[in-house]
Amino acid sequence: MTVLNAGDYKDHELLDIMDKMPQQEIEVNNLNGQRYIACGWKNSKKLVLHGTAGNNLGAFSQGPQILVYGNGQEGVANTMSDGQIVMHGRVGDIAGYGMRGGALFIKGDAGYRLGIHMKAYHEKKPVIVIGGSAGAFAGEYMAGGTIIVLGLGQNRKLVGPYCGTGMYSGSIYLRGDYPERHLATNLKKDILSGRSELTEIIPHLEAFARFFDYSLENILGTPFTRLSVLQDRPFAHLYTGFVS
Repeated sequence: MTVLNAGDYKDHELLDIMDKMPQQEIEVNNLNGQRYIACGWKNSKKLVLHGTAGNNLGAFSQGPQILVYGNGQEGVANTMSDGQIVMHGRVGDIAGYGMRGGALFIKGDAGYRLGIHMKAYHEKKPVIVIGGSAGAFAGEYMAGGTIIVLGLGQNRKLVGPYCGTGMYSGSIYLRGDYPERHLATNLKKDILSGRSELTEIIPHLEAFARFFDYSLENILGTPFTRLSVLQDRPFAHLYTGFVS
């Protein structure tokens, strides 16, 4: 594994070096907000990052495996198509914006607008798992994929207001209850518990438990709320000439 010290380079120099390296495994120490790391990568390189990754970590990427021992700023996994990001910290706003595939695992909290405009296409089904809580507008305008918010070790709300507003496909799983008064008009909720009712997300929970050394049985000890859409085309009435 090649090891770099982020403090030895200007931001664009660090990106150029990492982009051109033939090595498949790269470790970077002392990150301090450097942006666009692995942005647009189309490879299966493994990155191990220490510190705080700046905006758009892994944006538009297809394939890299990114492990971060620290936090991420805004736009982590923005429009990512494939690959995996594992964050041993928290992330800022719009994490997973427009994700089209791959997986994002966050040990801590996420900011506002988590996973908005996520999409799924054929075999590509993006997944976001948050160990802590998420801010307002999580899953806004989702068009596919899965968001899971676990709220581990916390007493505050799992998600902020307007969760799933405008969502028209995909699923949001919340470990705990979600008040009916906050439920968007386009959504329904189901209460699920145990492995038999959570088969769709068990592999993602197993991966999260393995990455961050949590007990899967403890995670499964609390019922989940699943938010999903009431109908396939909730906005069909807004289009001229639509016939039901």
